[in-house]
Order: sequence, then structure tokens, then C-alpha cells
Amino acid sequence: MQTMLGQPTPEKDAVPLSLRAGWGIGALGVALLFNTYSTIILFYLTRVAGVAVITAGALMLIAKAYDGVTDLPMGIISDRTRSRFGRRRPWLLVGAFVCGGAFVMLFSTPAEWADFEKAAYVLGGLLIFNTGYTLFNVPHLAMPAEMSSSYDERTAIMSFRAVAIMIGTFIVIGIGPALAAQFGGGNEGYGLVGWLFGSLALVAMIACFFGTAGARATEHVRPRYGFMEQVRTAASNVHFLKLAAFKLLTLLSTGMAAGSVLFFIVDILGHSQDVMLWYALGGNLIMPLLAAPLFWVPFSRKVGKHRALMFATFGFVAGALWWWFVPPGEPVWLLFVRALVLSFFGMGKLLLGMSLLPDVQEYDYLATGLRREGVFAGAYNMVEKTAFMAAPMLISVILGLLGYQETVDTEAIQQDPGALTGIRITIAIIPAVCNLIAGLILMRWTLTREYLEELRAQRKSASP
Repeated sequence: MQTMLGQPTPEKDAVPLSLRAGWGIGALGVALLFNTYSTIILFYLTRVAGVAVITAGALMLIAKAYDGVTDLPMGIISDRTRSRFGRRRPWLLVGAFVCGGAFVMLFSTPAEWADFEKAAYVLGGLLIFNTGYTLFNVPHLAMPAEMSSSYDERTAIMSFRAVAIMIGTFIVIGIGPALAAQFGGGNEGYGLVGWLFGSLALVAMIACFFGTAGARATEHVRPRYGFMEQVRTAASNVHFLKLAAFKLLTLLSTGMAAGSVLFFIVDILGHSQDVMLWYALGGNLIMPLLAAPLFWVPFSRKVGKHRALMFATFGFVAGALWWWFVPPGEPVWLLFVRALVLSFFGMGKLLLGMSLLPDVQEYDYLATGLRREGVFAGAYNMVEKTAFMAAPMLISVILGLLGYQETVDTEAIQQDPGALTGIRITIAIIPAVCNLIAGLILMRWTLTREYLEELRAQRKSASP
């Protein structure tokens, strides 16, 4: 097996299209589950299953708090795994089945149960789901740093994940509510959607396991330090700390916006939930498929990842603030246009933010000689989960404090003006502020292509 990220050759660093796609399709399953969790689950629990908005947010917070402590252990486990399938791939298969089953369970919540029984059922489903998500996603994120040593090739690999995530998001927020309505709406309709999406995610994740059979991997290097010393030295990686702060802020903004958009469309614009199809068509399918290969990948090659990422982040600030000024009853075509604008900058943030992680993982190897890609993938995954744990909780607290009323089976109701203002705060103001701060953090980014090349040369000259 290849055990060095330094000393690359162009032939070894080029990743075949089939392997890029094989790895990337796993992100389709991740996106189906992840975006349903962040975009639909709070709406489903409060407007379909009849769970109070504060209760639903608290249950999601508890589940994500548990989930957050599993990421680093999972990263270490995947780093130390030995099998004929490599260190990462066995966990892709296990996580796929756990996630798929829990997903179906969540969208079968019995609306007629008593509040306590219903809350216990939802919490159990959330805990199982988050366990499976960790089993799959942490090893999956650790793989690109092993697949190639090339600064730009890793961006190309990550572009497949970014596009797959956007396609999965389109399926969830664009087709999901429309399918639920087509299947009769209410608990029955969403239950069928749960079965459909859970099965599709399972197939995509299993396809990733088989599709990465030929991927380059690395072997475990026995650490010179104990567990806590490894955590301490990893935590002292200033480049990862900057990336973690950036991702926490931008993913919190993404979670807030994604979790609020269905409320915005139904309660402020007054449209049916199936209008989400048009929003998702522009924002999660058309623009991402065009923006990633035609603009963001070549643009990042020209100006550098972090500079392109700054452009995307500051651009998103203006796009987020646009929501604040949208009047009730806005026509669907204008909603579609806004989706295109937000998606253009959002795709840049998603792709380029992810592509910095393999650079951080390589820097750690070049600086320490340790093969612990899984540790950083676990920590990165923990940041993702922290952001998306906080997002629905913040939404539920803000809406609950401002008087948002829950219903069963999406019953039509006129929300108080304060609750409508709360929706605007969660979809516009908080995302804009988060991205503004994140952009300022990027202005101090120093882990560039040139710096990595210098570190590789130093390590090569120091080798016996």
C-alpha cells in the first residue's frame, strides 16, 4: 500500500474518474440523510407528527450531543482498523445499514401516541441514526487525503462529493415535500418518503463501498504518543483550528437557512410546500452542476482555494440578507432566481471548504509523521454535527419564544407577526452574520499550495 503523502508523482496522484465517482456517490447517501435531518425533520415533527417545537428541538439537541462525542473515537478506530478491505471501507458498509434503518424509523413516528411515548420513540430513532451517520461519514471523509497527494486533484475529488451533496439536497427539499403531498400528505405521506429516501441512501452508500475498492489507501503508523497526547497535538494544529472555526460558522448558517426555508415558503410566502421543488431545482440541481466544474474548480486553481473561498463566503452574505426584504406572496419565479444566486456562492463554500481538509491532513503528516487522517476527519465531522445540532435548536428556540404554533398534518394556521419575524431572523440575519465572521477568519489562512510544496521538499530532503 502507498504510505507516503509526500514525494508524489503525477501518475500516482491522478485519480481515475471511476474512483472519484465511486467515492463521491457515498456523499449522495450522506446528503439524503443529512439534509432530511437538517431541512425536513423539524418541520415534520412539529407540523405532521404533532411534537411541540421546543420538544423537537430539545430531542435533536440531545441526540447531537451524544453524536458529537462519537466522532473522535470513530476516527481513531478507523485509523487503527486492519482488514482486507483497508482501514476505512468496512465502516462504510456498517454505517449504511444502520443509517437506512433508523431513517425509516424516524419518519414512522406515531402521531397518535402520547407526548412522552412519542418523544421517547423519536429520541431512540435519532440516537440510532446519528450512530450510523458517524460510522459512515468519518471514514468516508478520511479517504481523499489518502487517495491523492495533489493539492488541485483533491479539489477535483471533493467536487464529486459537493455535487452529490447538492443532488441529494435537491431530492430531499425539492422532491420530498412534493412526494409527501402526492402520497396523501400527513404522517402516511412522509412515512412513504422515509422508506424511499432511506432505501436510496442505503443503495448509494453500498455503491460507495464497492466503488472505492481500487482507491489508494495508507497503512496505520504506530503512534509515538498516547491517546490524549495525540488529541493534544492534533488540537494544536492552527490550520485545523481555523478551518474548524470557519466550518462551524458557515455550516451553522447553512443549517439555519435550510431548516427555515420550508417555514418561510409556507408561513410567509403563503405557498404550498410543493413549491420547494422549484427552489431546489435552481438551488440544488441546476446551479451546482454548472458552478462546480465550470467556475469554482478552475477559479480555485487560478487564485488559490482560500481566496476563492473568501469570494464565495462574502458573496453569500449579500445573498442571505436578501431574504429579509422578501414580501409575502413573492412569485415563484423570483424564489427560483434567489435559489440560483444563493446556490452559486453556496456551492463555492461547500466545495472549497471541504477541499481544505485533505490539505490539513497532509500538513499533519508532513509535520508529525503520523497517519491519523481519521482523527481529523472525526474532528471535522464533530464540527459539522455541532453546527447542525445547534441550528435546529436555535430555530426552535427563536420560533418558540416568538410564538410559533405547532400543528398536526400541516393544518393551515395564521402565525403571529412575531413568529414570522423569527423566521426572517433565522433565514437571513444569523446566516449573514456567521458568514461575515467566517470570511474574516479566511483572511488569515496560510496553508497554501506553495507552503505544502515547501514542506514536502523539506521532508524529502530530511529522509535517509
